[in-house]
Amino acid sequence: RIGAEFFLNRTETQESVQRHFRLMHENGLTLARIFVIWDDVERTPGHWDFTGYDWIYNAAAEAGVKIVATLCAEDPPGWAGKTSFYHNRTNLNDPEMRKHAAVYIENVVNRYKHHPAQAVWLLMNEPAKYDLEPATFQAFGDWLQTKYGTVDELNKHWFRPLESFSAVRLAPEQLSDYWNDYHEVVDWREFNIDNIVNELLWIKGMIRALDPDHPTHINVTAPTGGAEGQDVWKEKRIVDILGASIHPAWIFPRNAPRSEYGERLAYRLDLIGTPAGDQPWWVTELQSGATIYTGGFPLNPTPADMTRWLWDAFGAGSRGVIFWLWHPRAGGTEAGEWGLVSLEGKPSERLGAVKAVAEGLDRNAYLAAAKPQPTRVAVLYNRESAIIHSLDDRTQRRGDEVEESLMGCYLALHRAHIPVQFIDLEQLKQGMAQGFEVLYIPYSYAMDDQAVAALRDFVSKGGTLWADGLTAWKNEAGEIRPAIPGGLSEVFGVEASDIYPVKADEPYSVTLQNELAGELWKLPLELKGAEVVLRDRDGKPFATRNHFGKGQVLYFESALTLAYAKRNNPVVQQWIVNPAQKAQAHALVQMRQGSDKICFRGLVDPSGLVAILSNWGAAATVTVAFRGGHKVADTLTSKPVRVAYERGLTLATMELPAGAVSILKATKAKE
Repeated sequence: RIGAEFFLNRTETQESVQRHFRLMHENGLTLARIFVIWDDVERTPGHWDFTGYDWIYNAAAEAGVKIVATLCAEDPPGWAGKTSFYHNRTNLNDPEMRKHAAVYIENVVNRYKHHPAQAVWLLMNEPAKYDLEPATFQAFGDWLQTKYGTVDELNKHWFRPLESFSAVRLAPEQLSDYWNDYHEVVDWREFNIDNIVNELLWIKGMIRALDPDHPTHINVTAPTGGAEGQDVWKEKRIVDILGASIHPAWIFPRNAPRSEYGERLAYRLDLIGTPAGDQPWWVTELQSGATIYTGGFPLNPTPADMTRWLWDAFGAGSRGVIFWLWHPRAGGTEAGEWGLVSLEGKPSERLGAVKAVAEGLDRNAYLAAAKPQPTRVAVLYNRESAIIHSLDDRTQRRGDEVEESLMGCYLALHRAHIPVQFIDLEQLKQGMAQGFEVLYIPYSYAMDDQAVAALRDFVSKGGTLWADGLTAWKNEAGEIRPAIPGGLSEVFGVEASDIYPVKADEPYSVTLQNELAGELWKLPLELKGAEVVLRDRDGKPFATRNHFGKGQVLYFESALTLAYAKRNNPVVQQWIVNPAQKAQAHALVQMRQGSDKICFRGLVDPSGLVAILSNWGAAATVTVAFRGGHKVADTLTSKPVRVAYERGLTLATMELPAGAVSILKATKAKE
């Protein structure tokens, strides 16, 4: 499905709403997301007026469009005096606020739960929560009691002892001072992750008591937002459909060339799609119009941008894409920006591209059953490293090196057309890494003892572990282990007990190719059984390989994935991708030839194999290998593709023009 956010401007009339929804239908949109803004429906206390939203629901039903209704239970009306404007948040830990929010939810859900246009309840827009209010500290005390059991146990870890869990309070300086209690701050950050989960569960429970039939949904903003209070792996368990807001003007670097827009969106897609697993997921917000004064930088997506983003989203496994937004707000923040059509419904050139993709989906209905092909390669997202780094980096302010390294690792693999799956620490500790042949753990300098034991188990049972830098140097509270890698010297076959820092703007090269792979530090590695794969220019070990149990560890002493994220050196890329290329050699769908500017997605469908190719670079010759004997056609153009057969593979070769998208469908050839 493709849809767009419809914002109820106060300038709308019943006729204008009907006109907009007819235009949506004419252009292939079948979803409309709305905010049911509390202030719109209860302008004065106790007086509920749903006239404008009735216009929307009725117009949607007439146009065959389904409504994704965003509840705003945390966003009270102006007369309550709680916030300065809508799109702000009050504290749902407060029982009095929950009581009022429950009335709002009851009125909205009961109003529309039987309406033919109602499809999905969105629990909260872009859920996030941090505050220092008494009701939140009460919830924090309850959380601490669950974790520690007794105050005496907590006081073994915290600097400032508590007399009771209900007495817990944090002042801003406790969170920001240079000398602060890491145990206390880490607990606070972990609590905030669980606290937003509990608020969402409360909202879901309220909905379910009234409407057990319609699915629920959330849109995550920061899949790697552990340091800011978000954990998509926990949040996904709350709802029926997972989702994400992905706005290039907010999340792309302002100096990123357009040729990188595809891979940067692909990174976000996989960060939300692979945690979802078999659970349906959507792109709940995707930029569809100009950012002039808002966003991080001025940007207007082109029709070609939107075409490629849409097809890559569906190739990544998304079941829906909802644009932000259909028509612009009439006033205030974002007024006149982001729209797919004008305020009065005049289509932009971008709308034609959306319609073309909608028609392409209709012609390729088999994609509804297609799923991304299995991968043998996983990348670890380490929330504990993210939280500890947010504390460690308060003075040097080098940036979010944990996420930069994660993205560097991903981009190295993506550009080599190797599909990956992200897993988190809890999945690692549950043994889920055993389903993969290769596990990458970029910049994992903090992790708890259970995660360290899980890495040992993964390697001993036959896995290939790829690691860089100060692996497991610290635990989840920021306390160091005696040597690097922490608790894993036998597994890695090396050990270092000292660190030689390297300035962030003075990387060093290991080879004569001037690859600048040495980033942030040098480690005086002492060999404990590992073989040296690569030495630096001083003859000291830079990369090692060690066999442990049935598996092996490939280890680089510097922040190699961060070095690649900063400079995109092909030599460094090859050092990263080598084990993954071997692991994916028997994949069902492989891209054998083609530019690294092509976003490649391999899918498995009951009727055959599929490759979706989106070209962000120059025209290129592309060869895709499908396992087995097949005939291949480009189902966007309905044209056959030239094939050759080699060692159990069907090799499909074609020319892919600059900016183009191709969907190659391989169906089994008759014997």
